[in-house]
Amino acid sequence: MKQILSILFLFVFCISMSAQEKEEEHHGTFKIQKTGQLFKVVFDDVNYRLIGIDQYGNVLDTAVVAFKMGVTIKGIYKEESTVGYKLSREMQQLLGTCDQTSKIFFDKIKAKERSGTIVEMPKFTYSIGSVNKDYDN
Repeated sequence: MKQILSILFLFVFCISMSAQEKEEEHHGTFKIQKTGQLFKVVFDDVNYRLIGIDQYGNVLDTAVVAFKMGVTIKGIYKEESTVGYKLSREMQQLLGTCDQTSKIFFDKIKAKERSGTIVEMPKFTYSIGSVNKDYDN
């Protein structure tokens, strides 16, 4: 009888230990990324697109839904508009004809916030040749 009780005790002890091990496997930490309202829009000159930045510094890749771009080339102001966040082929061709002192003007920027509402963002300029990028937000 003592053997059966000791075996039963050992069996219950082993089951409780394995249950505690499985329970501890699911413990961990959660990293919560704060998300906020759209703060500003900047020009990504590497990928030729406009990206949104929220108030916490998170990048919103596809926030911009439409915009106009203007540039003065040899005294003549040219303007193109597009739907989406990437520069159209015509806009990229305009940039190809610019010199290092040109400024690009982005205007009528419409962007979608995380909540889904469309907002109009302030216009800004981008200097092609300067080391310090000129954002007038």
